[in-house]
Amino acid sequence: LTALLAALVLAQVMLVSYLLLLTAAALVARSRARPGSNGRRRFALLVPAHNEEAVIARLLTSLNQLDYPRECLDVCVVADNCEDGTAFIARSMGARVYERFDTAEQAKGFALRWLIGQLEESGRIYDAFVIVDADSVLAPNFLRSMDARLEGGARAVQAHYSVLNPQHSAVAGLRSAALAALLAAGPLAAQ
Repeated sequence: LTALLAALVLAQVMLVSYLLLLTAAALVARSRARPGSNGRRRFALLVPAHNEEAVIARLLTSLNQLDYPRECLDVCVVADNCEDGTAFIARSMGARVYERFDTAEQAKGFALRWLIGQLEESGRIYDAFVIVDADSVLAPNFLRSMDARLEGGARAVQAHYSVLNPQHSAVAGLRSAALAALLAAGPLAAQ
């Protein structure tokens, strides 16, 4: 019984020590965070889009309603191998549109790599890139939240991602349930 009690006390001491170490590490990391941007961090919102004319206007409407200084953000749509009006709609709504036609490398990753290369070649400088799916809708405070997380020392930030219309179909409902299960499993499972 004494050995069991000693093991429990030792386990508690180790747990408290671990928590104190995490607290100290968090305080040190916070003190090393770069000086405040006060909403002046420059963001490039990167939108990979392949034949998204049905949804791109909804996304761009939400991006145009962001509560963030407009001069500190660029909306960059890569119309990737599009055969529809995606590029036209995006241009008409004020986005920077980069049209890409490459039948050998067709995928979101290739399109984003190409787009970042185009931005670098043009000499545009950003503090952070935000990748947004064309069928998304962002809350007005989205960039302020991203800015605050980066201000706190984060090097990368993952936004909460959910299904917009889970009642639309069985597939949408299943996708919504799967995302909810990942979220309920904890932050490490969702990454």
